[in-house]
Amino acid sequence: MKRISIKKLFSALLVTVLASSLSTVNVMAKENIKSKEGLVNIGDKRLNAKIMGHGKASVVFDSGYGDGIYTYSEDSNFETWGTVQAEIAKKAKTVAYDRAGVGLSDVGQNRLSLSDADINTAINGGNIPFDSSIFNKGTGKTAIDRARDLHALLEKTKVKAPYILVVHSIAMFNAVEFAKLYPKDVAGIVSLDGTWDSATKDAVAWAKAEMPEMIDIFLGSFTPADGTLSEELQSELQVRNAGDVLRNIPFTILHPIDEGMGQSYQKMTDEKIAEWTKWSNYSKEILVPNTSHYIMKDNPQYVINAINDMIKIVENKGKCK
Repeated sequence: MKRISIKKLFSALLVTVLASSLSTVNVMAKENIKSKEGLVNIGDKRLNAKIMGHGKASVVFDSGYGDGIYTYSEDSNFETWGTVQAEIAKKAKTVAYDRAGVGLSDVGQNRLSLSDADINTAINGGNIPFDSSIFNKGTGKTAIDRARDLHALLEKTKVKAPYILVVHSIAMFNAVEFAKLYPKDVAGIVSLDGTWDSATKDAVAWAKAEMPEMIDIFLGSFTPADGTLSEELQSELQVRNAGDVLRNIPFTILHPIDEGMGQSYQKMTDEKIAEWTKWSNYSKEILVPNTSHYIMKDNPQYVINAINDMIKIVENKGKCK
């Protein structure tokens, strides 16, 4: 089974310190746009970040599972947000980064695992208990933990809030928790095929009917590096219990017209992605042609247009200072 197939199944479903640690390079001489890239100490760990551009708006890029500044999960030579970030940096301050355990960032810690019984129940569609208080202390690689890490990174690098969060796949969970923890710091969200809060059980159910040989491969694709299966399930629970946190946030959702996985798979993802539109009074879905799950790679102009439109919306609301 080729890795690309595994990735499609999983992904679609699912300042002294700064000055000393970031090196400056001129990346677009004609536009005179510079980038700073390097490790930033956020207290308990260091995260690798690429900061680029200037402007009233602050745009933050968060990648899908296993990816960061580069698409480490499939092609470590491809800069995940390279084309998009370079264009948006002409008018905004932009940040792309590697989460803990990904790319050049420190490894970080993992949360204690759910029991085997709870994991089995959850992946097969059953309900398991959720206690939000266990996430008040410690750290790990659930969506709440990722949101806290990202906020610490943005504060450390003095990137001004509020932020337009541009998220791919599983990073949609991080955006929800970021909005819950720091509601005043989110100006808008642009989601690229964002994973939904029942993605794991839906993926398993779909695979049972269509590709049963993929189930063990899919479940085994979660690693401690970017979050265990337990942490993925806990992230889904966090989002499911987040409340009405996106209601007044401008929210644009990009979704492929055809991801190339067959009609039953496309129907499922179409229905699930469309459910995100119900989270906000200011949401819209844009169907993108000629693209896989990696819209920023296959059809970056759609992403650039969506972000530019979001910047205009945010500026018109006076949220950019």
